[in-house]
Amino acid sequence: MAWPAHGPRERGRNLARGARPWWESFFGPDYLKQYEVDLERTAAEVDGMEQILHLRRGARVLDLACGGGRHAIELARRGYAVTGFDLSEDLLRRAREGAKRAKVKVSFVHGDMRELRFRAAFDAVINMFSSFGYFESEPDDRQVLKGVVRALKPRGKFLMERFNRESLAYELPLQGWRVGEDGSVVLQEDTFDVLRGRYDTRQIVIDREGTREHRGSVRAYTLPELKGMFDVVGLPIHRVLGGLDLSPYRARSRRLVLFAVKGLEPESIRTVW
Repeated sequence: MAWPAHGPRERGRNLARGARPWWESFFGPDYLKQYEVDLERTAAEVDGMEQILHLRRGARVLDLACGGGRHAIELARRGYAVTGFDLSEDLLRRAREGAKRAKVKVSFVHGDMRELRFRAAFDAVINMFSSFGYFESEPDDRQVLKGVVRALKPRGKFLMERFNRESLAYELPLQGWRVGEDGSVVLQEDTFDVLRGRYDTRQIVIDREGTREHRGSVRAYTLPELKGMFDVVGLPIHRVLGGLDLSPYRARSRRLVLFAVKGLEPESIRTVW
């Protein structure tokens, strides 16, 4: 997702006018400043993924909306055959550089998540950090899940990690700011639009290059809505957890983890590990 050919101060203004869908501009060079995550946290998250997915070494894993590749690289470091898929050319470039530094092999693919072309290629697909619900149209989101089903082998596993709508609606609105390792400052305002059912974020990045504004909007599906979408495409949910730390799911859990298996109905859906 390359940025438009404008100076730094113009980017946010054009995005705010709705000149382009937000997801085509939000995940640009500033994204990793907006969401800095340390290696220790990434390793802990992948520990949780491994326990949930229970894959053999060498298993093929698709990291859907892989961003800067932090999970894909860590999974590859642990012996899995990983493909990272994302629309952002900027983040994919960073991901390739990160894999090279880590001396691991990851196949990074550029594309739109609604147009996955893989067929029965993966033992597992992961979708992390609320990377689902970007589009204004619910059928577009369902199209993403249909692509996941096509990409999975029979009895392949799907793991989705995202914010928990119930907790989010209770906590927002929020405002805050933080200083990055490079000295950049990020101002952030998060709101919940009850009528649209969406989490909206407005972020202003200030550094030596100037000031840029970015806006994003993610559909805040309820758990029953997600279950309904999963069921329709053939991804029965087996577990619902409150985070990759394997905590039990509660209405006030800040995170939501869904574990589904292609074409395999569970006896019951478990909300504890």
